[in-house]
Amino acid sequence: MSRKIAIFAMALALLASAWPAEAQRLEEPRRIGFLSTGSPGPSSSAIKAFLEGLRGHGWAEGRNIAIEYRWAGESRKSLQDLAAEVARLPVDVIFVRTTPAALALKKTGTKIPVVFVAVSEPIGTGLVASLARPGGNFTGITSINRDLMPKRLELLKEVLPGLARVGHIANPGYAIHQVQVKEMREAARALEMELLVFEARTIPEAERAFAGMAEARVGAFIMQQGPPFLYLRREILGLAARSGLAGMYPASFWTHDGGLISYGANSDDYHRRSAAFVDKILKGAKPGDLPVERPTKLELVINLKTAKALGITIPPEVLQRADRVIR
Repeated sequence: MSRKIAIFAMALALLASAWPAEAQRLEEPRRIGFLSTGSPGPSSSAIKAFLEGLRGHGWAEGRNIAIEYRWAGESRKSLQDLAAEVARLPVDVIFVRTTPAALALKKTGTKIPVVFVAVSEPIGTGLVASLARPGGNFTGITSINRDLMPKRLELLKEVLPGLARVGHIANPGYAIHQVQVKEMREAARALEMELLVFEARTIPEAERAFAGMAEARVGAFIMQQGPPFLYLRREILGLAARSGLAGMYPASFWTHDGGLISYGANSDDYHRRSAAFVDKILKGAKPGDLPVERPTKLELVINLKTAKALGITIPPEVLQRADRVIR
């Protein structure tokens, strides 16, 4: 009997010695890699929404998650080098923002689960096999909504009934540039308008685009969504103000910074929703089994200060439909 007691005591001692290490392992925070174009300043509201979404699922920085941030806009490294760096991190999941950053990460060949947002064409760029069943290790929320550009043209026509010629400032490297331009031309024709495309990727090119629009006598313009315009918006808004042209923008932060009118997905909303993907993956779900989602909250925002500066009267029926009016 004493021998059995001795063996039992030894077993208890071994369990006791192993318990602190096991407890420490269980208490270690889960690690999230983060990769984005741009810099944190212009994106602070969206990132705050993402972190709020994580907290809603029980994950908080400094408590049970640790996030490794990599911003291309504040690094001397190339986006591809940063992507390779993130792919080497010992993380449980990677959160990536914008199409260029997602494609750079894909190019690394990483097998780590990846959740993306603000990606314009996840199927055409090869990130996922389909929206319903992504396959592989990428999933998230796509920014693509083919109905948005025609609707933006319609809204411009409502605000400026006599509008006959509209400019479109676009990045030719944008994933769905050609398809989008084709669809916009068709929508413009249906509204008896002519669409002129001005390609730009840098501020000097944007300056030439505005000069070209002035020479072509366009009555208003539409900004394409996504990089690089997102991170150059203050400079572009300055060009728009000096040109005296009415602008239609893809998201509300443009109108908050001085743009005339915006219609598009609510960035804070889809960043907050993306946290659910991270939560599911941290709890064992496979990204390839999580369907890619589209933005669900679209909003119309109008800046009446800018309208007054441009000498434009916004029709009451358009104002009534606005989700927000900046006065």
